[in-house]
Amino acid sequence: MNKAVNEIRLFLFTCSGEDNYILKRCNKRIQKRFALLGSFVLLIFVGCFFSATFFIISLFNGAHFFGIIIGLIWGAVVVNMYLLLLHTISPAIIPLSSKRKKNKSSSNNLEGINPSQNSSLNLSMILRIGFMTLLAVIIAQPLNVSFLSFSVQSDIEKHKISERIKLYTLTNKQLIKEEFLNQKDFNSKIISQVGYKEVNSFKKQIGIIDLKIKTDSLFIINASKQLAEFNKIDKQFSLSNKEELQKAKILNSLEILLDNELTSDQNFLININSIAVEGSLKTDFDSFKKKLNALVTNKIDNYNSLNILLDKSNFYVKTIQLLFTGNPFSWIITIMVCLIFLLPIYFKYKTRDLCSRIFNTKESNEPDIIKLRQELINTTNFNWLENKIKSVNINSINTSDYYFQRMLIEHRIILEEYDHSKKLFTKKLSHNISYFNRESLNRLTPLLEKLKKFNIQKYNEIVRSINKEYTDEEMFKYEYWLDSPFRTKMRLITKTSNDEKGLLEFLYDQKPEND
Repeated sequence: MNKAVNEIRLFLFTCSGEDNYILKRCNKRIQKRFALLGSFVLLIFVGCFFSATFFIISLFNGAHFFGIIIGLIWGAVVVNMYLLLLHTISPAIIPLSSKRKKNKSSSNNLEGINPSQNSSLNLSMILRIGFMTLLAVIIAQPLNVSFLSFSVQSDIEKHKISERIKLYTLTNKQLIKEEFLNQKDFNSKIISQVGYKEVNSFKKQIGIIDLKIKTDSLFIINASKQLAEFNKIDKQFSLSNKEELQKAKILNSLEILLDNELTSDQNFLININSIAVEGSLKTDFDSFKKKLNALVTNKIDNYNSLNILLDKSNFYVKTIQLLFTGNPFSWIITIMVCLIFLLPIYFKYKTRDLCSRIFNTKESNEPDIIKLRQELINTTNFNWLENKIKSVNINSINTSDYYFQRMLIEHRIILEEYDHSKKLFTKKLSHNISYFNRESLNRLTPLLEKLKKFNIQKYNEIVRSINKEYTDEEMFKYEYWLDSPFRTKMRLITKTSNDEKGLLEFLYDQKPEND
């Protein structure tokens, strides 16, 4: 049992994004705090997984396996981004240059000072919190749709009706216009081919066609007018009871209007075949009737296609909008997800303060360890700090201050790597100088041999000078900084004034005597 609990605890440490090796040396309170952080991160992964999975399944109408794969990938991506953001909330582990950090002392402080003294809520922090909140709101929406979509199903059906009428009106507007143009063209042919009396008689015979075209034109006018009024009300974020009733009334009227139009189309296709014309207009009328048949049939086909399309659509975005405006539980879920994303920030600060408080009040440490921690936080004597970090046995330091241990280990690594790089630098530069000396002597030797034949005294003098000049020596890297690996404190450089007095001070390191 203890082994299983320990493995779970180590797994939660890993989820928190912190160092397991250091955390295992801290006391139980600190370990519980970081385990809590890991639990939140694990919960974020689970939430992201289900959010992405539900969304993909809704988007592709039941692609469960594909949804699970995308859910795992999305959860891993979000958790990695979240851990990176959460990691930046830790106190500054590596010293930063004061030129790039205006409030260095407060940012490096691990002593648990109050927020008014610590400039933690800066622009960078606000942007990170804003990004986390935005991410949380996005992730919460598929969860809202999956758990609460049943509550707005009736509203979705009403929305489908309005969309059906809107699309039907837009797609058939041109077809109804063609009906009117064909009627106008056919009427002109009637007038040109038959007399006035025959025109009136013929008009009565095809009155059903004229009535149908007139009905279709009125449908477009009335539907467009009512749709504009409906959309104006529907755009509002919240509606009063009166506006809700008006919206329902308009929607009911639109539904009746559409049903009447569809019934009219079906009846027209049946009745138009019963109309027959003999005589000189037979050919023109048959052509006119054929065109009308095709146009009305296209209208019916358009409606059937739109109906299939609307029935397949789940209106995902509209569902989210309706849930936000009509279901308070969607706000509760969204706020809960945002809290899951933001609470670890609060707990991270509290854990940092707890580490400092335990070190200062509940642990007995040697004076050197206390001084070492203070120097790590606010360095005043880098030489002492460097020597102490290199000589101290880190494993022998028993403290629950996680950040102190982490700073100590990371400083040790940096100093050791920096010493190693300096040794490589010294070795490489010394080798290059030695090689340069040998090559230079090789180039000078023929010339010196010629000089030796003519003036042995001058030859000996130049050889002594050359040998003195081309001497192999070990080169060391010059340090401009007091804390050279971190480069936050530059050495004091004595400025020499450009006059006689400055020259004497530079040469003799003393002030010239007064005359």
